[in-house]
Amino acid sequence: MLKALVMVASVANCLGGIVLIATWAMMWQHVPIIVPFIGVSLLIQGGYTLLYLRGDLGRWGDLATGALFAGESLSACVGAGGLLQGIIHNLQNADMEMAPVLAGLLMLVQAILALLYLLVGDRLAPRFKT
Repeated sequence: MLKALVMVASVANCLGGIVLIATWAMMWQHVPIIVPFIGVSLLIQGGYTLLYLRGDLGRWGDLATGALFAGESLSACVGAGGLLQGIIHNLQNADMEMAPVLAGLLMLVQAILALLYLLVGDRLAPRFKT
């Protein structure tokens, strides 16, 4: 069940990243340059997690798991910061920008779910070859 939730969140991140990149590409005169970078971040986060969950990174062994743990830990921090910054911005200004809030929420939720998947499944314990 948790794996399915992580997969859904990862697909949502990929789609959100594509939407942000496409939005900037179509309206680059009116959209800040940071938007495609956030989109690429969401796309990488979701894509790597999907590859990991499907087992495509199995040949990397513990390195793939460690990279997922490090990336999702960082994504949780960045997502939480983006979410808080978006909320604070919206409270202080009348323009109500929802894209930063949603991007931060997407990033944070997927990171939390992926970290729970790693912790609950005991995938962070090193496997020794005997």
